[in-house]
Amino acid sequence: MSRTIWKGVFILYILMLLNFIVIKFNGNINGVIDTIQSNTERRAAGESAVNLVPFRTIDTYVSDVNSGVPFINILGNIIPFVPMGFIIPLAFPSQRNIIKTMISCLFLICSIEIIQLISFLGSFDVDDIILNQLSCFIGFMLFVTCKNAFKIVS
Repeated sequence: MSRTIWKGVFILYILMLLNFIVIKFNGNINGVIDTIQSNTERRAAGESAVNLVPFRTIDTYVSDVNSGVPFINILGNIIPFVPMGFIIPLAFPSQRNIIKTMISCLFLICSIEIIQLISFLGSFDVDDIILNQLSCFIGFMLFVTCKNAFKIVS
């Protein structure tokens, strides 16, 4: 595929990511409005929407292992971001270095976390950043593997 097509795929991917991760729109605008109202009320009551302590949320997920929810939450933070680490070096050849790709991913992930916070659609959680960045690394390793195995880029 040409870089132009990969750039289009990247834009479509980012829009889908924003829809499902930030807005969480599933066809019901009332659900989005309810989320904003609920988060507004919780913050007004003094509940923090920011976690800057690494592994605090992950530890909560792991300690509640019997419910199955932690596994879903961790996968929910990993799976959606694997494509980012794969698509960025395909769409932007200057990003084919792992450091450049990881910096680009970190910038996009932090942007998403900030958008969630200021839009009252979610919170800012450093653990999400850690898991999302791990996902991007996995995606980049898949890119390198496919590049070497299938010669997908020149």
